[in-house]
Amino acid sequence: MATIPRAFTFTAKLFEFNLADAMTFFEEKNSDPKIDGKMKTGFTKFLDSLNSFLDLQPDITSVDESSVKIYGSVTLENGAIVRATNSYYSKPWFSNVSVRMNSEELFEYNSDDGICYGQVIA
Repeated sequence: MATIPRAFTFTAKLFEFNLADAMTFFEEKNSDPKIDGKMKTGFTKFLDSLNSFLDLQPDITSVDESSVKIYGSVTLENGAIVRATNSYYSKPWFSNVSVRMNSEELFEYNSDDGICYGQVIA
C-alpha cells in the first residue's frame, strides 16, 4: 500500500479570521484588487464546502468560536510543495493536486480509479 504524504510544514500564512466574521472578511478581500480571481472563487466556495463537511460530522455542534488560517504553501513529508497563492515572486501559483480517496467513500465522489484531480483553490 502506498504511503500517504502528510502535511509537514505550513508556510506563508496569508489570512486568519474567525468563522463568525467570515462573510465580512470575504467581502473585504473580494474588493481588494490584489486578490486573484482564483482566491475569490475559493472565498465564494469556502462556506458551502465547510457546511458540506460539517454535515458529515454530527459530533461537531458549533464552530462559531473557531478561527481559520489560510497558508500560501505547505511542504509535504515527501518534499513536494503545494502552493495556493496569488503572489509567489509577484505571480499567482496554484498547484495542481491529486487526492486518493478513502476506498469506502470512493463512490461518493467523481474520480478516476479512486484519484480526484483538481487545482488548489485558495
